[in-house]
Amino acid sequence: MKLDFIICGSPNDAFCSQIAFFRLCLNALGGHYKNARLIAVFGDAECDTIPRRWESHFSNIEIQWVPSGDFLKYSYNAQHYARFHHIRDSADFAILCDADVALLDTFCELLDQLSEKPALSGTIAHFAPWHDPAFSKRCDWDILSTAVLGKKIDKPYRYTLMALDELAETPFYINYGVLIGTPSLLNEFYQRERCLRSKVISETNSWWCAQLSLTLTCADSGLPTRALPMRYNFPNDPLADRMYSDEMENIVFLHYLRTDSFDRHKIFTTKNEFDSFLTLELEGSNRIMQKHVHSVTQGKYPF
Repeated sequence: MKLDFIICGSPNDAFCSQIAFFRLCLNALGGHYKNARLIAVFGDAECDTIPRRWESHFSNIEIQWVPSGDFLKYSYNAQHYARFHHIRDSADFAILCDADVALLDTFCELLDQLSEKPALSGTIAHFAPWHDPAFSKRCDWDILSTAVLGKKIDKPYRYTLMALDELAETPFYINYGVLIGTPSLLNEFYQRERCLRSKVISETNSWWCAQLSLTLTCADSGLPTRALPMRYNFPNDPLADRMYSDEMENIVFLHYLRTDSFDRHKIFTTKNEFDSFLTLELEGSNRIMQKHVHSVTQGKYPF
């Protein structure tokens, strides 16, 4: 099976170290995963090279650069959009991941299911985008979809970190931590999404555009989607540990985005940071992340 894993970021120690560790995760799983193509899509206003110390660790990672004009126009979202340009037509699946995601286990059963019934697949986001204080404009899905699409859209899902007795109140909305699809389906989505992008930006802002455009494009076009269980984008969050204890025992993609216990931007950057991380007293999904890092590296700083 031909797999493309594509991660975007900035050319600095934090992102380079996370992407290099993701390559180690793939190698540790062997088979299709060890043979998978890993593409790092970098974009920056001034820099067009990665730090020299990371070059040897990127020998099996393909590097692509965002055109400077695109970066000036779309800022960091340009890194995200560029990922779609580097998916092989010959790949069976492409998996778009955030840099702070670790792959813990194989997921061939899901890929077999998606081969039979292709769908854009990902885990529903933890909260509504306007739950974030950075989203200053008053909004909801009815307001946004009416403004962009001229209609209201179905909202069959519940945000994953809202109380379990909360009513369904979101469409297929994911935070792009992990998105899985066939090349043809992802390309069809991307071409349709480009038509809505400017409208979404005008109603929100460019920072939120990518996530919101995915939801609205899928709803408007009728592209097949599939909401995945939490284990396909499990956050290192004590609330998730409590709410999804069964899922926590079978994590496939662990999204180590919470910084309460450790800083994801530092743990792989130096030996001191790495050693310090491995000696922390951690619990729940944080402990699972720590054990996985130890297993993959044998407890020795790999970079």
